[in-house]
Formats: sequence, C-alpha cells, structure tokens
Amino acid sequence: MLAACRKHCNERNLNPILHQGCVENLDIHGKFSAIAVSLGSFMLLEKRTAAVSALQAFARHLEPQGRIFIDLELPIEDFKIENIVKQQSPIDCPDGSTILLQSTSSIDWLNQLNTTVIRYEKWKDGKLVATELQNLPLHWFGREEFIMCLRENGYKDITLCANYSDHLQPSFYQDTLVFISSTRIKQKILSVNTFQELRIIIEL
Repeated sequence: MLAACRKHCNERNLNPILHQGCVENLDIHGKFSAIAVSLGSFMLLEKRTAAVSALQAFARHLEPQGRIFIDLELPIEDFKIENIVKQQSPIDCPDGSTILLQSTSSIDWLNQLNTTVIRYEKWKDGKLVATELQNLPLHWFGREEFIMCLRENGYKDITLCANYSDHLQPSFYQDTLVFISSTRIKQKILSVNTFQELRIIIEL
C-alpha cells in the first residue's frame, strides 16, 4: 500500500512523508491541522479498545482545535447474506489469466464485528494456478454510539454529514457517515475547512 501511495504521489509531483505502523499506537513527530481516516478504514480496527486508542492517539497529534474526519458505514447488506457464498464477476488479467472471487460473511452481533472471508482463484489455460484466502474484519458503530466515543475521548463540535458532501445529512442506511470533530483546546483558524480541500488528501 505504501508503494501504491508513493506511485500516486509521484504522478502528482508530491513528496509526502509516509509512516508504517499500528494506527492505535500512532506516535510520530509533529502535530497536524487535520487528520483524515477515509474509505471506512477505521472499521478495520477489530477491537473496541484499539478504536478508542486510535481516537486518543489522533487527539494527541492534532494542533489546537485541529479537526478529524472519519467515515463509517453500516454493513447492512452483509447482514442480509450472512453465511451465503457470493460469486463475483470474473476478472481478466493482462497475462491471459482469470481471477475468480468468492466471499461469505459471519457476524458477531455482541461485539459488532462482521468478518468477510474472500477466496481468490487464479486460472490460466483451464488450470487453477494459485489460490489465496483473505479475512476482512469490519467493526461497526452506530451513529450516536460513535458520537459518544468521540466526546469521551477529547473531541467537541461534532458534526455529521453524508457521502463527503457538506450540509448533506444521512438519510439512507447505505450512506457513508462522515464525522467531523475538533479537539477541546482553544481554537485557531485551520487550513482544511471543507471537503473540497480534504478530497485532495483522500484521492492520493
């Protein structure tokens, strides 16, 4: 993923400083006016304790009144097909091979964890040449629940919008819930104020 990030940055003549590590143990030099956790990646923190630790780490790395942007989704569609195997459309590769994907999910309702198991098969000339299994755990939060988590871990001025659109409120369960908040330290003007500016970061 770091290699892919560097590639995209090079294509845009950007030279960011990249770090690799566990986000719940984030401890790097400097503070930031904004932190964006996009594409539902916060849900990959499988344990509730890890999610709380990450929120606390983000708060420590924000400038006074720095802002955080976190998007979450509700895996409702996965709820409907628990323990059912889904076959995805084949993917044709440049080398003449074809990749087939099958997936199924299981749900731990008490711990709010949806685990998807994905099986990849690579076929070429009618022969199976490679297989791979991927476990993808997603830890979900309710809307009010996550607002409470933010408040309990040092955030204020919490707002919510849908699908990274300013002033658009969530109205459907498939909407991406975008939480924006600042820390509880006295404010100064920030450089990132709207999603138009934030998209520059996310699209890298």
